Amino acid sequence: MQVLIKVIFASVLACTLTGCSDANRSKIIGTWGIQQADTVMERINEDDPTATLDPDDFSVNPGPPKMLIRFSWNGQLETSTKMGEIDQGKIGTWEFISYDESSDKMKVLCDIQSQKSEHEISFINPTTIKLVPPNMAGTRTKITFTKQP
Repeated sequence: MQVLIKVIFASVLACTLTGCSDANRSKIIGTWGIQQADTVMERINEDDPTATLDPDDFSVNPGPPKMLIRFSWNGQLETSTKMGEIDQGKIGTWEFISYDESSDKMKVLCDIQSQKSEHEISFINPTTIKLVPPNMAGTRTKITFTKQP
């Protein structure tokens, strides 16, 4: 009986340490940074024809615009956006739904500030993805992100 308990305990410990999860789920784990943030800023401001990408707009957040999304192995989701006067971070959760190998697409469920949304993530390659960011779910604009070191 003690041997059985030790085997069960060792199995549970091994699963906890290694993740014991779908290998496809691990593809999204990590921090992803936006590509061409200046183009995204211009698209967001499309409704305002007078809005332009002006270096003076970065007085609040000097430097190039950026957006990061972090999918943690424990289900935590973090977003960080710094574009002009926008400087915000959001924390929520995410859940793996499915992965289709033939199309190289993953579906995840995100919950940020009690707003749930399902997202399709297209894998361009192992370090490049395209999705509607969870913190911009209402825009339906797919944006390309690259995996950060």
